[in-house]
Amino acid sequence: MNAAVIGTNPVFRNESGIWQAAPEAQGPFGGMHGGAVAALCVGEMETMAAERSLGALVSAHLYLLRPLPLDGISSKVTPVREGGRVAVFENELWAGGKLQAKASACFQQPLAINGLPGAPEKPVFEPETFPKWERPEFFKSTVKGPGFLDLCDIRDTRHANGTRDKWFRLMRPFHESPTPFSAVMAVADVSTLFTVTDSGERPDAGGWPNADLSLHLARAPKGEWIGTAQRGSWHGDGRGLTEAEIFDAYGWIGRSCQSAVLLPPMA
Repeated sequence: MNAAVIGTNPVFRNESGIWQAAPEAQGPFGGMHGGAVAALCVGEMETMAAERSLGALVSAHLYLLRPLPLDGISSKVTPVREGGRVAVFENELWAGGKLQAKASACFQQPLAINGLPGAPEKPVFEPETFPKWERPEFFKSTVKGPGFLDLCDIRDTRHANGTRDKWFRLMRPFHESPTPFSAVMAVADVSTLFTVTDSGERPDAGGWPNADLSLHLARAPKGEWIGTAQRGSWHGDGRGLTEAEIFDAYGWIGRSCQSAVLLPPMA
């Protein structure tokens, strides 16, 4: 996925063991939230696994405890299981003396199985032909400054049954090394936002941050485009769930889920 990313200056850089982030990594209300945090926390494990030849990252789960600052971030990677075909690692992100986020990731060594399909060879979608996504007015009025969406070329597809998909092409890599899984995970995080924008109006809530994010991929993504077909379920007790089917231009590749926390209405 990252081979075709426009621009070479990564969003995250590590200086003497401390992570720094570009302004585009921040969320709509300051600090880093789900997508960028996933790209940093899971991406570090993905890079480490590639260096150790641990195999492909097949699933990851992230807990979002607090918004991260853009600098002064340290990480702690811990092996849970290493050896054999399956490896599991955890990563913690710390800033200001507090645990900010924690993720786990599962890696799997490949094994050839006769009679089962490999990666598809022909694309079935042409995302570059889809219309560009236009930000709704309520979104423009509440979000100030650069943010995660500015890292993406976003396209909007409407289907005959009324459903809508979003397609993303990252304009900058997150890390110096390719991190295709965590790049997809970062994109999947904004699915909750699009369940709101596609409805045409905000819910009667002050916000809808997600407490976690999980992603499972059946195969590695191919090409520069990632698509999401999302749906959400919102409830009067303040909870919500967003799930998204994940695609690349060659077809379906996986699914994401996140638990939304509906905030009280603003005064």
